[in-house]
Amino acid sequence: MRVRTLVTAGGLALAGFGVALGTAGTASAAEYCTSGYACLYYNSDYKGAFYRQYFDIPNYAKYYFSASAAGSAGAGTAVKNNTASVDNWDFNFGIREYYNQNYTGAYQSISAGGAANLNSALKNDNASGKFY
Repeated sequence: MRVRTLVTAGGLALAGFGVALGTAGTASAAEYCTSGYACLYYNSDYKGAFYRQYFDIPNYAKYYFSASAAGSAGAGTAVKNNTASVDNWDFNFGIREYYNQNYTGAYQSISAGGAANLNSALKNDNASGKFY
């Protein structure tokens, strides 16, 4: 009886250890910019938290940065008026970052597959983004 109890306890311990190992990777998985998205970064030079944009957004107010492989600075912050750089992984369309909502005012174009720090008129002053 004692051997059976030890074997059962050992099996449960190993099973629990396996579950712990199996879930550890998902909690620390790094987020990257991927093909088809324009990634907006909280900091210059594509650093800090990011937002992956896949469609036109007339007002960034309800969209938020999340931690990325490049860091977590700015995670949870609204994208509107807080973007410093853009890395465009959409290889078919460029993206324009606009000063005002609804794609108006000053803008900066980032070509398909291109990347740039936002210029002084738009850095931390962007309100909308549209693919072209």
